[in-house]
Amino acid sequence: MKAVDVDSKTLPQRPTAGVIQRFDNKSSACPSTTSLGMIARTYPDAIEFSARAAGMTGMIMLIGLMSAAFAFWVSDQVLSLELENGRSVISFLSFPFVIIVFFHGIYSAIKYTRIELYRPKDEPTIFDRYNRKVYRIYREVYPGWLGTFKKWPMKMAEHDWNLIYAEHHAIVNATGSSVTRMHSLIFNVQKSTSDPTVVDSFAIGTSIQMGEVTVPAVWEHIRRFMEENGPHLPPGEVIEQRREPQTFLQCMAATGPYGSNFKNWWRDHTAMMIVGLLFFPITFPMMTLMGIFSWMAVKTARPVVWPSYVLDAIR
Repeated sequence: MKAVDVDSKTLPQRPTAGVIQRFDNKSSACPSTTSLGMIARTYPDAIEFSARAAGMTGMIMLIGLMSAAFAFWVSDQVLSLELENGRSVISFLSFPFVIIVFFHGIYSAIKYTRIELYRPKDEPTIFDRYNRKVYRIYREVYPGWLGTFKKWPMKMAEHDWNLIYAEHHAIVNATGSSVTRMHSLIFNVQKSTSDPTVVDSFAIGTSIQMGEVTVPAVWEHIRRFMEENGPHLPPGEVIEQRREPQTFLQCMAATGPYGSNFKNWWRDHTAMMIVGLLFFPITFPMMTLMGIFSWMAVKTARPVVWPSYVLDAIR
């Protein structure tokens, strides 16, 4: 293959990670719009976005406990290797490694379990174009070891729409054979019109829902609604009535091919089902655990109630 010199000025200037794009509230970012089914309610001049992706309850706890199990396994393997080599005392390099990995496993298990249990049923965001306000309910999660054992209070924030600007963020995940990007729609809140200091940030949607194309499309729907008196829902979309599982059997059915799900999944996702059956000793325990964790999360979830003054403002 012949090498070709490329002038750096001809290379694309769009970054591949970090802040991909900063959106302008007055300019169109995308010809099409979507909400990805995240709009849970509509009001005369407001829309409410849900923060909970359907079918994902219990996933965070499963990931945390799997990370902890892997950390404990690595620690055990290192210790076993040291003993097999005839050492009665762990080497200088192995000891801190084992301690760090072991306690990181404990940290992951505790924090990810706390994230799932006793959390709000939703962490919604309301865009109110009549009053040009944005309201959101969220749980304050504190970082680090000390934050893991603090109380995580449920809070409500109110922001002026004129102090908010949105950005398209991306994180690169690279392995030995592939590179993937996780996309996010981030809203930053300035201190004032004269002071651009960011005092708060929040996201709409999750990395599972968002993609390179959908981030600007979701933002464009919100922008048109707030700035151009756009429709509550993008063309062709409807509000889906989500029926969250409540009983243990319902939680199990929502996370795996149990009962009638087996027939439906086989019809709609045949290839996935074949792979799942081939790796049944792995997939069955994971789906069962996720169903159990989902049921625990549902039973400990806290109801979300908007303050009366917010409901009065948007009605």
